[in-house]
Amino acid sequence: MIAVPLDCVVDVPGLCPPPEPYAYVVRAGETLYLAGQVALNEDGEVVGTTVGEQARQVWDNIAAVLAAAGSSIADVVKVTYFMQDVREIAEEIEVRREVFAGRPFPAVTACQAAALGLPGLKMEVDVIAVIGAGRE
Repeated sequence: MIAVPLDCVVDVPGLCPPPEPYAYVVRAGETLYLAGQVALNEDGEVVGTTVGEQARQVWDNIAAVLAAAGSSIADVVKVTYFMQDVREIAEEIEVRREVFAGRPFPAVTACQAAALGLPGLKMEVDVIAVIGAGRE
C-alpha cells in the first residue's frame, strides 16, 4: 500500500478561525477535501438573511480556502449542500451558475439539515476539488 501524505490548512486569510479543532481543508495527493463553509465573515458574523446572499458569502469563503491550498473554483468536482430548507435551493442555484459560468458544473448533492449550528444560517456547503482537474 502507498501512503498518501496529508497536508492541512487551518488558517485562511479573510476567514475567521475555525470554531472547533479542525482544518479548513485537507489535501490527500491532488485531492482537496474542504470542511463545510457557512456564511460567516472574517469576524465570525453571519452574512445575509436570504439563501442568495448567504450563498455569495459561502462561495467567497470556499474560493479563499481553495486559494490557500493552491487551488481554485475551477478544480471543484463535487459539492454537497446542507440546507435549512431545501426548497430554497433555487436561489443558490442562481449563484452557482455565476460561480461556475463558462466551466463545467460539478456533481451536486443537496439535503435538508435540522440545524446548522448558528441562528440565521441557511446553508452549509462542502466541496471536493482535484488540483489540475482541467475544468477551466
